[in-house]
Amino acid sequence: MSREYQTFEELTDTATAYLTGLCYSLSMVYHYQREWKYVGNYMKERGIKEYTPEVGSRYLNDVIGNAEYKLLPKSKRMRIRIVSSLSDFLVTGTIRKRKSHTKPEELDGEIGLVITQYIIEAARLNGYAQSTIESHRLYLSRFLKYLRERNINSFDSFTSELIIHFCGSLGEYSVITRHLIILKTNQFLKYLYKKGTLPIDYSAIVPKDKYVRQAKLPSYFSPEEIESLLSSVDRSNANGKRDYAMILLVANLGLRCCDVVNMRFDNIQWEHEKLVLIQQKTKTPLELPLFPDVGNAIINYLKAGRPQSNLPYVFLRLVPPYGKMDDNAVNGIMQKYLKLSGIRYDERRHGPHALRHSLAANLLKQSIPLPVISSVLGHVNTESTLNYLRINVDSLKQCALEVSFNIQTGKEVSV
Repeated sequence: MSREYQTFEELTDTATAYLTGLCYSLSMVYHYQREWKYVGNYMKERGIKEYTPEVGSRYLNDVIGNAEYKLLPKSKRMRIRIVSSLSDFLVTGTIRKRKSHTKPEELDGEIGLVITQYIIEAARLNGYAQSTIESHRLYLSRFLKYLRERNINSFDSFTSELIIHFCGSLGEYSVITRHLIILKTNQFLKYLYKKGTLPIDYSAIVPKDKYVRQAKLPSYFSPEEIESLLSSVDRSNANGKRDYAMILLVANLGLRCCDVVNMRFDNIQWEHEKLVLIQQKTKTPLELPLFPDVGNAIINYLKAGRPQSNLPYVFLRLVPPYGKMDDNAVNGIMQKYLKLSGIRYDERRHGPHALRHSLAANLLKQSIPLPVISSVLGHVNTESTLNYLRINVDSLKQCALEVSFNIQTGKEVSV
């Protein structure tokens, strides 16, 4: 049932209270509030006094465009969902809580316990991060669910027909999800054969999955554009002081968003002018110089921007509760200042990761050796770095070795 609100702020305040009543997490409520604030700014810029579903649609069309929903990245689908929820609340007075994803099967019983043991051994052998362990658990639980639905509770009931039918039953999943389920199941079946649990290597009959992940060309911002981005930050207030320091850490040192928001005070060695941390993604150590501009920006934020808190994290939210920020917050910060700077990014990706790409490309232009660039970005090997540097073909050509032909051996040799 629709009701009238005196102001847009009254509408969003009431909707926020409704979200809280639905037991949304504080971080999720923050995401909704932030997007609604963007809508409010959009209305002010155009002199729109009253919010309507049509206004919400115009806003989404201007900031996202009219691309097909399922082709949009997760962040943009989230923006559509948040704005649409405000329109629903205006018209109906309710917000439908999104259904949670189906929980993975419990890994119990004879087969479930062996899956658990397999994941433990694989994690120990390969040094998997927790997120990788959870992905194995999720995808193999789909296989276990399939078996339980057919009352198959032991490995004695495995047959070639069973495995082939399972792979053919995955049509409801997306291409990438189906690919990952088949891949993880294949690896598990190989494990069972090597362990002697199965007398036949059923992985050999798993249908070949031809999924190929298309490599996307990394986005790149010029040094002038990055300078314009930083210049757009108003450092006269707490928000600007914090945001400026965070953007510098990504742009000048190449830190990932997760490492910025998880940065602790003991990661900063002021006396040695360096940052020392364990990377969230790779769990490997990273040591970087603390450049004066980055260090000064952090000090400025700590002295005149950071809320009083005993939390060990450097960067905090600036509205109660003053907790640690999440990774998405850095993305929101960058989008904010990209708009203020007026930088045209068109089809370029324009999240914080693009700043890592840009740092790599700019270092390459300065003829910095590839291993050094890899160490700066915290890459375990140079192959990951090469993916970043495909945007700078001319500089890569300079790194290539000259090849000549040996007439006696008939082989190419590097010189």
